[in-house]
Amino acid sequence: MAEEKYVIPEEPQYRVPDIRKLQDSDPVIASEIVNPTLIEPILESIAYHEKHKAELSEDGKIPAEQLPSGVPGGVPVLGKDGKVPPEQLPALGGHTAQAEEPENKNLLWIDTANGNIIKFYDPASETWKPVGAIWS
Repeated sequence: MAEEKYVIPEEPQYRVPDIRKLQDSDPVIASEIVNPTLIEPILESIAYHEKHKAELSEDGKIPAEQLPSGVPGGVPVLGKDGKVPPEQLPALGGHTAQAEEPENKNLLWIDTANGNIIKFYDPASETWKPVGAIWS
């Protein structure tokens, strides 16, 4: 009898998170339990990684054209000035004290031109609004 081989799908999927842990109470029948629930998903996941792995250049680096750019978790697309544009940076808070409105609208602004009033940016009105004072 000829030996059977596992069939790997043409478009393999990464299935490792879905692999069910075999239990002591499971009947150990290769065609019903071990192969479809354990071996086949592992082999398919390996094939998925092989199909999607990056090819390295001669210097051992991943070529720029293989890097995901401009997407979450990817490589940022640089602006004309060679810097990462603010819209690709994380929204960091903090505060700044200056006379002019800050470009970063995620900051608290201490408006030094108007009596050091603390202001926040309100996206709904697209204006800087003073923080209400509370005294106790």
